[in-house]
Amino acid sequence: MYPLQTERPYALNQWYVAAWSHEVGRTIFERKILGQSLVFYRTQAGKPIAMDNACPHRRYALSNGRLEGDDIECAYHGFKFNGNGKCVHVPQQDKIPAAFVTRTYPLVECWQWVWIWMGDPDKADPSLIPDSKWFKDKEPGWRGFAGAVDLLKARYMLLHENLLDLSHLGFLHARNIGTPRVAQSAVEFEVRSDHMALWRNVNSDEFENQPLGKLMGVKGLVDRVMEQQFFAPNLHITGPAFYSAREGGVNPGQSFGAFRVFHGITPETPTTTHYFWGCSRNFEIEDNELDNIMRKFLRGVVDEDIEASETIERLITTGGTLVPEISAISDGAGLRGRRIMQSLIEKDLG
Repeated sequence: MYPLQTERPYALNQWYVAAWSHEVGRTIFERKILGQSLVFYRTQAGKPIAMDNACPHRRYALSNGRLEGDDIECAYHGFKFNGNGKCVHVPQQDKIPAAFVTRTYPLVECWQWVWIWMGDPDKADPSLIPDSKWFKDKEPGWRGFAGAVDLLKARYMLLHENLLDLSHLGFLHARNIGTPRVAQSAVEFEVRSDHMALWRNVNSDEFENQPLGKLMGVKGLVDRVMEQQFFAPNLHITGPAFYSAREGGVNPGQSFGAFRVFHGITPETPTTTHYFWGCSRNFEIEDNELDNIMRKFLRGVVDEDIEASETIERLITTGGTLVPEISAISDGAGLRGRRIMQSLIEKDLG
């Protein structure tokens, strides 16, 4: 399935972001992950639970049911299931066969997200979740905040490739975070043991009059240091640090601040995607209102990426025969990302 050379759309034996921690509470809610409809809730002790939405009795939606203690009662015939998926009550039937179960899924809370393992539960190793140090929100001098979750009408690889090629900043995001010099600056990348690292230096850039530059108090020319991490198959961490330019800056080397944006990319279906995003910053960390300002600002940037991905999806799915794809030097990281994602799927297939 484009752009991967495999008919299987995604890898199962991996951790994916399933929800914001604040979304999972004592109210049952439904979300589709990797094509599977699931229900989420918390036990009275606060443990998050995920299980198949379809009651195994007659396939009615458990999301229409109610919580009774830590059990879900199906609203169709009154079957009850505990947090381990075991049926604990059947009306008019005292003996409950061991086969009366519904599938539950391993969950882990890390940062402000609930992560889910959709594959073989015996392979669900929590140490495979990216280390929370990358989010920096617990690091002295940094402050993190939640963003949102959006449902894209586009396949997840389109968003992955959007984030792996930030040369689009000067064009798609020219009104908020981009300048032409980003595309003119070479990107370097390296595949490491658990992630791909990318970086580029945008030197002596004019950023003072950009909306983000004004927000950060930028003065004069800047050197923008752009660092990224890609933890396949689900997480990107992007974000720049801004310094007064070594050549032409008003105070060479002075830091104007840095921020990191977290992108959790989880397939809903082969052609729709959950997009979880948040941010941390190292400037004005005592300013609560700046969280809302930054969230609103990033909302505009995210919306542009969503529009781009959904436009491409519409052309892929309804545009008939497309012209042959071409690639440029700037696509190196994105093409490597494709190979990494495809290898995860092939590993699942054995």
